[in-house]
Amino acid sequence: MYEVFMTSIVEDAEFTSACSVLEGLCSMKPWESVVRVLYFQGPPRPVGLSNQTSIEKPIRKNVAPLWRELHQNLSRQSYMVQARYEILKDRDFGSEEKPMELDATPCVLRWADFPDPPHGKPLLTQRKMVELWEQRAIPSVLRDNQHQFKGEMVEETYRFFRDEIEFALTKQYFFNPIQEYTPLESRQANTFSPVAQLPAWSNLTPVDMQGRWIMQVKTHVLQDNKPDEIRKAQDKLMALRNELDGVFDFRTIDRKVYDTRIAQQQQGVQALPQKVMIGKN
Repeated sequence: MYEVFMTSIVEDAEFTSACSVLEGLCSMKPWESVVRVLYFQGPPRPVGLSNQTSIEKPIRKNVAPLWRELHQNLSRQSYMVQARYEILKDRDFGSEEKPMELDATPCVLRWADFPDPPHGKPLLTQRKMVELWEQRAIPSVLRDNQHQFKGEMVEETYRFFRDEIEFALTKQYFFNPIQEYTPLESRQANTFSPVAQLPAWSNLTPVDMQGRWIMQVKTHVLQDNKPDEIRKAQDKLMALRNELDGVFDFRTIDRKVYDTRIAQQQQGVQALPQKVMIGKN
């Protein structure tokens, strides 16, 4: 599957106005979702998903090709992958709520490749993606295959749809104040694990200190080996960009922002952390 999207920044004070515009454009109220996202880092030497001990059996026929495709991609290169759990504001947050049993809870396992070069369309980002829905025991599957848990956050998203085009307004949150976080490269894997209890919603800390929302206008091409279909998706998004000119400011985003690859560390060479900052224009 290919994901093709363009990106705009929406100030928190303009969020309600942006939703009103999208409600009129799509003739629908937004679909709100909250997702707990766990990040797992692949090993220095890629091994794929050869160990299938923890994968839920029997594997459904429509899912088996996706497992094979994911294994092939993780065999050639290690990546940061996501386990995504749908949660509810009024059910899953706060010290009195029952802890989530991650292995017993279905989730989406998501892998996204490094985006393609822009090829004359700098406003568009496109990348290969694999998503396996309604999968259990994903943390165990990843641990079985040498993937280390590296962190988690919460995503709050408001979605609108017009035909096959999705409009998503997303804000990300840390569980704790930013001062309590340490760089990924300095964390010890054997002392770091997902939190047992989610904090109260009011105690979450926005990742963007200005509280801005990321708006992505996206579409998916299921047959990613058909260039004509990808070009059609690009044309639809560029037409929407023209339709929304003066309403949303779509920006060129450096594709390194979406780089989920794990740098291969040579023996005896210390790897330096790779960081990309997005400033306010």
